[in-house]
Amino acid sequence: MCSVFKNKTLVLKPGRVVSGSSKRGQVAAIWAGFARSEILNWWHQQGAEDVELTATSFAERSDRTGQLVWEDIPQDHVISAILDLRENPALLKVVTRPAHPNELLKFEHPRLPVIQKRKFPPILPGDEEPDLFSAATHPV
Repeated sequence: MCSVFKNKTLVLKPGRVVSGSSKRGQVAAIWAGFARSEILNWWHQQGAEDVELTATSFAERSDRTGQLVWEDIPQDHVISAILDLRENPALLKVVTRPAHPNELLKFEHPRLPVIQKRKFPPILPGDEEPDLFSAATHPV
């Protein structure tokens, strides 16, 4: 699936607001789960939009040891995600695929995130993620 990913030094986990690139430009939404690649057409029929998450690495949690197993992501590749517009606010779901036999041995987990070549323009430097703890994001 994708327990966590890094964009340089920023570590992102489910439940956090994540920024990505899409056909509409930069989007930010709560990472609220996963979408299986096998039913991606269904998600699109429900109105979901493709999103690309810039990341330098991802980790999957081993089902055997519970430890995170990390993998670097090539510089010109991104993690595939969708924006589920059926929810208000819209929620982000990382697209996953079945692990290949050699990946299953390494990660000890049956699913991994879909890593693909970038299609959309990247997020500009400094705009990677919102500050979740600023007063502007969470008024007191």
